[in-house]
Amino acid sequence: MTTDSIQTPAAGMPRSGVNLHQDEILLDPYPTYAELRETGPVVWLDTYNMYALPRYAEVIAVLNDPATFTSTQGVGFNEYFNSIRETSLMTDGEHHAEIRRIEGGPLRPRPLRELAPRLREFAEKLVADVVERKSFDAVPEFARKMPLEIISELVGMEGVGPERLFQWGVAGFDSIGPLWANRTQDALQAMAGYFEWAAENVPGCIRKGSWADQVFVNGKETGWTEEFCRGVMNDYIYPSVDSTINSIAAGVLYFGQNPDQWQMLRENRALMDSAVPEIVRLAAPLQFFTRAVTTDTQIAGVTIPKDSRVLVMFGSANRDGRQFPDPDKLDITRDPRQHVGWGWGLHACLGKPVAQMEMATLFDVLADHVERIEIHDFEYKPNNIIRGLGRLQVTVTKSP
Repeated sequence: MTTDSIQTPAAGMPRSGVNLHQDEILLDPYPTYAELRETGPVVWLDTYNMYALPRYAEVIAVLNDPATFTSTQGVGFNEYFNSIRETSLMTDGEHHAEIRRIEGGPLRPRPLRELAPRLREFAEKLVADVVERKSFDAVPEFARKMPLEIISELVGMEGVGPERLFQWGVAGFDSIGPLWANRTQDALQAMAGYFEWAAENVPGCIRKGSWADQVFVNGKETGWTEEFCRGVMNDYIYPSVDSTINSIAAGVLYFGQNPDQWQMLRENRALMDSAVPEIVRLAAPLQFFTRAVTTDTQIAGVTIPKDSRVLVMFGSANRDGRQFPDPDKLDITRDPRQHVGWGWGLHACLGKPVAQMEMATLFDVLADHVERIEIHDFEYKPNNIIRGLGRLQVTVTKSP
């Protein structure tokens, strides 16, 4: 359970006994999400002792009200993860703004403009390699390449290779799940090992001028302790790597499954501004987080008592037909501003600008050189929070 005491929902409250952390549901959650959306705007989950918000309108309402639905008591499903405070993810108000100001320095427009040529050069080499080979696994051989190799260098922890960074990212998301869920306790142990390693090696291993170095320099000037700087630095490792990888892989899959959309993008690159967000909407790498309720309140006419928890279902909201016509379809002309695949409001994804740049650059170069993407086989890999492909066998046809 995620709360100290068992709560009882109001009489007549829509409820469900679903276990969202069964691997079968994590691998294909959308039929379950559809059932929850039909059950009601607010559904009591017996398995979790909390209220679920499967529809778009209620998810947006909660994300727009951080005072009532706070992140300061953690956004996960277990007390160990929720005890972490050295991150913008677990803060609100002025403290949250201070963290975002410092860790967001490398992600401001000027540094990103300076990064753009480097991303383009990397993408050109990567696409040339896969086009030459024609058939490949697009997860490790394409989607992971730019986020891991570029971001690991930018973060600047010497002696930490891309693969190790990726493993930490996967464990970080798995560690957010309920204690009884598959992988949670192993992930918490892995993260404990990482924190021990970081305490011994960081900031000693950090390259001067890197993203991590900027956190320590600017954080200490603000009065942060070294321990707090280490914690904030982790915000670069998890969402900036794993969620971006899964969005890139999903984009390859969707364009292979929807050749008409791929052809539209190849013919009109101005659609990239809506294509990238549409991929993220449909893929929704971040499936859900929780929020703690600070005062008695109502959502969609349902009374939610103080000290309850609500499950904010990003993945379900992004497939809500009340908001998105034909929600399971890839439509790269769709309004890109509405989805919650990168979160929303105060806690919108910090790494969104660089993720957008990486995705747009990769797919732009891919569209220059690839006429068709053929999907042979794919499978998803279960994770307690993130949904992403573990394997994606494709063949690409070079443009004439």
